[in-house]
Amino acid sequence: MENNQTIQLGAVTLNVNNLEIQGRFYEEVIGLHIIEESSQKISLGIKETEEILLNLLPLEPKKNRLRETGLYHVAFLLPTRGALGGILRHLLEIKAPLGGAADHGYSEALYLNDPEGNGIEIYWDKPRDVWNVQPNGKIPGITIEMDAQGVLDASVGSLSKMPEGTKVGHVHLTGVDFEKNVSFYQDILGFSLTDDLGGHARFFGMDGYHHQIGVNNWLGEGIPTREENSLGINQYEIIWESALDFIEMKEKLAQKNYPIELKSDNVFKIVDPNGIIVYMELKK
Repeated sequence: MENNQTIQLGAVTLNVNNLEIQGRFYEEVIGLHIIEESSQKISLGIKETEEILLNLLPLEPKKNRLRETGLYHVAFLLPTRGALGGILRHLLEIKAPLGGAADHGYSEALYLNDPEGNGIEIYWDKPRDVWNVQPNGKIPGITIEMDAQGVLDASVGSLSKMPEGTKVGHVHLTGVDFEKNVSFYQDILGFSLTDDLGGHARFFGMDGYHHQIGVNNWLGEGIPTREENSLGINQYEIIWESALDFIEMKEKLAQKNYPIELKSDNVFKIVDPNGIIVYMELKK
C-alpha cells in the first residue's frame, strides 16, 4: 500500500480455544513477535516497531458452529517479494501445513490455516503498474500457479520473523448478504467495489487498492450470523488517516441510522452486516 491513504487496517482479534498453542503457532510458524502476553490475551506484531497486528483472546465456546459468518482469512502483507521468498523458505524448512499458493495478477500469495482452522494469507503486492486496473476502477484478480522458484530466488535466505513494514493487508470474510455488504462497505464507508467473482465473492478497496475487504458466500446463502461466543474473528480495526474523512464517514452512519457505540471522541464500534465487530479509529 502507498502513502497518502484514507485508511489502513489495524489489528485483527481472534477468539481462540487454546491460547498457548495459538500464540506459539503465530510466533514460531507465521513469524509474528509476541509484544504483550498474559493469561487473558496475547498480542503479536512486528518486533522493530511493536506494531500489533493480531490479538488472541481465550474463549470457551458455548457451541461450535462450523457454518456461520466469520473470518475466511486474515492476510499479512509483506513489503517485498524477497520477504515472501524468505517466509516461504522458513515454512518449507519447518514443514508447515501450507494449503496452497497463487499468483493473483496484482499479488503473489501463500495460504495456510492455524491450528483452529482460521485462514491465513501471506502475500506481497506487485508494482501497481502491472495491476489490471480497468477504466471503471475495477481491479480484477486472477488465480494461476505462483512462480514458487522465482519467489524463492528473490530471497536471500530463510526468514523466520515477519520483517518491518509488514501490515494487515486485507481481511476476507464469510458473509451472508451481498446487498447489505455493498450498502455498508461501499455506500456508507466509501469503499469501491473492485471485483465481483460471479456473485460468489466481492472485493472492496479504497485509495486504488485491489481490496482491503473481501466477502464471500462460499458456505452458502442464509447461514447463521456469528455470535460473540463463537471462535474465530472477534473484531478488526479500520484506522482513518484524516479527521475530515473520519467525521464524514461517521456522519454517513448517522444519516443511515446505523447504530454505533462510542468509545472515545476518536474511536467507536460498529457491527458489520456479517455480525463482525469493526472498530473505527482516527489515527493518533
